[in-house]
Amino acid sequence: MFQRLISRISSFTDKPSGFLIFGTVFLSLFLAWQYQTGIRVGDGAIKQQQLADLLQNGFPDFSCRYAGKAIDPEFRFLPLDLKKGSTMTHVYNGKCYYVFPFYYTAIQYPFALLMGRFGSFFLSLLFGILTLKVLFRISGILGLQEKSKFFYLILLLLGSAFSLFSTDLSETVLAIYGVTQGIYFLLKEEGSSQSSDFVFAGGFFGFAAFFRQETILLAASLSIVYAFRIFRNPKTALLPFTFGTFLIAQAFINYSVVGHPLGSRGYLQESSSYDFVSQIYYLGQLVFLGNGSLGLFGAYPALAFIVLWRPKSDSITRVLYGLGIFVLLSGLLTSTKFWQGVLFGPRFLMTILPFLLLFLFFVLEKNWEKLSKPFRITAILLLSYSIVGGIVFDRLYYKFTKSVVNEQKELSDHTSIIVIYRKGSVFLPSNSFREEREVYEIDSTESFEALLEKLYGIGKTQVTVVGFKDSYPKDVLVPKSEHFEFKNRTFYQSPSINMETLEFSKIDK
Repeated sequence: MFQRLISRISSFTDKPSGFLIFGTVFLSLFLAWQYQTGIRVGDGAIKQQQLADLLQNGFPDFSCRYAGKAIDPEFRFLPLDLKKGSTMTHVYNGKCYYVFPFYYTAIQYPFALLMGRFGSFFLSLLFGILTLKVLFRISGILGLQEKSKFFYLILLLLGSAFSLFSTDLSETVLAIYGVTQGIYFLLKEEGSSQSSDFVFAGGFFGFAAFFRQETILLAASLSIVYAFRIFRNPKTALLPFTFGTFLIAQAFINYSVVGHPLGSRGYLQESSSYDFVSQIYYLGQLVFLGNGSLGLFGAYPALAFIVLWRPKSDSITRVLYGLGIFVLLSGLLTSTKFWQGVLFGPRFLMTILPFLLLFLFFVLEKNWEKLSKPFRITAILLLSYSIVGGIVFDRLYYKFTKSVVNEQKELSDHTSIIVIYRKGSVFLPSNSFREEREVYEIDSTESFEALLEKLYGIGKTQVTVVGFKDSYPKDVLVPKSEHFEFKNRTFYQSPSINMETLEFSKIDK
């Protein structure tokens, strides 16, 4: 009975419409499960704030709104500023900006106008579905049989972070779509040999680079491989030329807006020092494991079966060589300042993961009859391990977002209009509260005194000091003051945060 059910479903997903319907229904249900009012923390919360600021500023002003700009024109109390060792905001030309690509904010803009906060998640869902459509086309080029397509879809949706990125507030799925579409045109080129295939490939890689910078390394890696074919087929030069045109356009826009050709991320890259030994260790994290996260083979050990593949002089081989160079360059050139993982699988290799998993099924299908029974069982167990790991991670992320919603409620209920975060404790930006807050960050007792002085000067005398309870217990949460006295103090502790609301006045001397 079970085999009959699998046979029917695999027959359904063997058709383009069935493949898309199955994937769309799953992703829609996944989004309904994970959404939880859309409240996010960390990167997601900052991206929400970035969009909220654009909606408030009006297109195309991508600067961040800072409540203290009038009293703090030097942005001394700007939360998460690069100059204080954080990684989320920076100042340029008298304005503050977030480090995430403003292109992602721009593409969310019309969806947010039509659908509100949910529009950002719908955008991810849309590009997740578009990616599935391209993956089905690639499966046709590879000649996958119906059961291979079905089990690949199960692995992709349940055993990888693809479902999460396709339903969360993240620009990664846009880059995944661009890269997958670009690979499709490179594979398609083998049969058609049309100039347009290289142009479209370069264009889609260029599109992906607007959202994720590691795709610059990917396009460069593929261009290195295809450079060896230029004399045999001059049309291949259209790949780097088209991508380069997109890259130059992006650099010009970046410089015009934030003063750096690599955008705000460029400032973050410059703040990192290069150490070859650290980069080797970082490459190990990407490929295997490290820093609490499983890398490519750590999460998908079945990829080891790719050794059964025999290279040929064809487009698949060229693409695979390019991806191999990309993995190497990502480890050696990507800043080690960024945490590479999503707990299950490498975050900075997510753009190529859907294709790699598809190629894995291609290799297994071609060699299945040749494999001995122990190797077949091993392959099945390793694939099952990845599916179980993906499900466990999705469940953990669900619990995490649920806890964020609870923390957001606690913060909204127990903080005043002015929130002062202790350094390293910025949990939610101003727009993530039930009612918008004025948010500041202090990194010392002296900065706390200076901020109170400025607030007192404009008649604001009530604040809430917030800090993670492990770093800032009750007795040290509010810094001591020599110039202000505190009264009407109310302390509250949520599951992970300490917060104390107080009124302050100057000490007469």
